[in-house]
Amino acid sequence: MKIKCLLVMPGSEVQLVRLPSNIKFIKAFIGENLLKIKLSENTILVANKDARIGEFNRIVGENIILGTFLIFSIKNNRRVSMKKKDIRKYSNMFKLRRHQRKIELYREEYLEQFYTKQRELKLENAKRNIEKIFRAA
Repeated sequence: MKIKCLLVMPGSEVQLVRLPSNIKFIKAFIGENLLKIKLSENTILVANKDARIGEFNRIVGENIILGTFLIFSIKNNRRVSMKKKDIRKYSNMFKLRRHQRKIELYREEYLEQFYTKQRELKLENAKRNIEKIFRAA
């Protein structure tokens, strides 16, 4: 059975799609290791826990969602089609322009921290190599 859900990909607007509701298809589409975030009593966000770090997508509360994710409605622990009001609500909530500035800031901060750690590791490795050379001599 196909259901209406929202598809949110990095760098693009929210899309309404009809997808099969079975978990095998969702895992094939998103990834094997699923992260589930409950957005409301009857709505859930499903993302890939193992998404690449460079794929900053949207921000939900304090969480940065990486990679492509889907938003479903749930009823009695089953995935069902989203109602029009929920589609409107979450389409507006996850509009690209609302998140883009924040994501760029986080990306810059993350990359700065990443490169700083890389430089520190190179310096530590250089010191260890020098110590090993002097011990061997």
